[in-house]
Amino acid sequence: MFKHILIPTDGSPLAQIAIDQGFALTREAGAKVTVVTVSEPFHVIASDVDDIAAIAEEEFHRCEEAEHLLRDTQAHAAAMGIDCEALLARAGRPDEAIIEIADRTGCDLIAMASHRRRSFIEMLLGSITAKVLKNSKIPVLVYRQ
Repeated sequence: MFKHILIPTDGSPLAQIAIDQGFALTREAGAKVTVVTVSEPFHVIASDVDDIAAIAEEEFHRCEEAEHLLRDTQAHAAAMGIDCEALLARAGRPDEAIIEIADRTGCDLIAMASHRRRSFIEMLLGSITAKVLKNSKIPVLVYRQ
């Protein structure tokens, strides 16, 4: 069975279902769990000092929200008696960050949600979940809507 499960979350209701189901699997397996949120940096060109300050403030608030989400998730895990590490990753490619963290922390399963959106951009670029499925060397369990 699995010994260390990675659960990526973006804070969405579907990701919460993946966390709940992943925590149930973790408890059943007697495993450890790591929860990760990936914060993508802004890619904006600004020359005005006020614009730069506004961008920095927005990034600060996004990281603050992510840290709050991770604290709440850890508290939820603790209430269930689950050993949970929470990580905030800042990366340009969430799929690569998820796979790298799974490898670095010794996870043997990635349990994540798939929104199954079919936007034009997603058809061109692919979803984060699809990219993790394609490139991960460890098993990926996908929770769908």
